[in-house]
Amino acid sequence: MSWKTLEQKTIFSAAPYVEVSQSKIDIGGGRIIDDFYQVHLRPFSAVVPVLENGNLLLISQYKHGVGRVSLTFPAGFVDEGELPEAACRRELLEETGLQSDDWQHLGEFVDNGNQRGCVGNFYVARNCRKVAEPNSGDLEDMQFLEMSVAAVDQAYHDGQFALTHQITAWTLARLYGGVKESAA
Repeated sequence: MSWKTLEQKTIFSAAPYVEVSQSKIDIGGGRIIDDFYQVHLRPFSAVVPVLENGNLLLISQYKHGVGRVSLTFPAGFVDEGELPEAACRRELLEETGLQSDDWQHLGEFVDNGNQRGCVGNFYVARNCRKVAEPNSGDLEDMQFLEMSVAAVDQAYHDGQFALTHQITAWTLARLYGGVKESAA
């Protein structure tokens, strides 16, 4: 059975980054929750870029939310009115200077089942080629690392990934995106 929202109001907004809402929810059986809170963050897209040689391009950068350097894949916010794949193509080009004509959507997921958080779309881009210099405009210092599939797997096991969304991107790429260790 679905819950039914009876009332909803925004109690905090810092557009476009975050909004907190308070809802009155009918959860069935005569039970009402008067103060159910949700956090609405901007949607994002993330891509696992597979280079023409079968290696992957990762970014090592400080992430303030976890307070440490983490391995990441290119990712960023989906702008208002922008499709998730278009955002991902833009982020790949801006952050790395790479482009690809071979994209696979791995899924769209909400990161918190009740409080919501944000919606993420995940992709694999194969046969990525360099077409420009990176120009992300981000505040972070980025170090680019070309890594084999086995090296990324090892980095994952060694705790070099600190962000759930990045671990999700890698797991989806390995399970459903055809990212496999090359035979070479």
